[in-house]
Amino acid sequence: MRRSAVALVVVVLVAGACSGSEDDTERSTATSDRTTSTSATVPTYTGDPQSPFCNLLRGVDTRSVLEGDPTDPVAVEAGFRRLVGVLRDALALAPPEIEADLALVSEGIDTLDATLAAVGYDYEALAASGQAPKLSEAVNDPAFTEAGTRLGAYRTQVCQL
Repeated sequence: MRRSAVALVVVVLVAGACSGSEDDTERSTATSDRTTSTSATVPTYTGDPQSPFCNLLRGVDTRSVLEGDPTDPVAVEAGFRRLVGVLRDALALAPPEIEADLALVSEGIDTLDATLAAVGYDYEALAASGQAPKLSEAVNDPAFTEAGTRLGAYRTQVCQL
């Protein structure tokens, strides 16, 4: 797997955890790999758009969390420090209805961070290490994808972001 493919996996992880779209309320997602296929209907969430959780999300510029040169290990490490910090803060404030989903995504990012740390935050080294296919398999797990979809729906429906 080339560096760009590994970087794409990272972007997919972040997008699922930190963003949503206007039509999340009505959307069904289908996720598939070579052996499984699942479908999940996104629940309708209600809550306080001014909650500490929503206020935290409102203050996060998702485009800048992993900003920097993806070929520069120092920039990649700094980006992951920011991302891990945001997810930990969000988990501490998460409402009960999305706490398990946020924990799953946060654990996935922690695992990715540890994997990247082991190769010096170098995507080329990650691709050469043989860990990239295992990482790709983990992030393509339907449970992980569905958790990201529900988090995006909560962000849109409740936090109005």
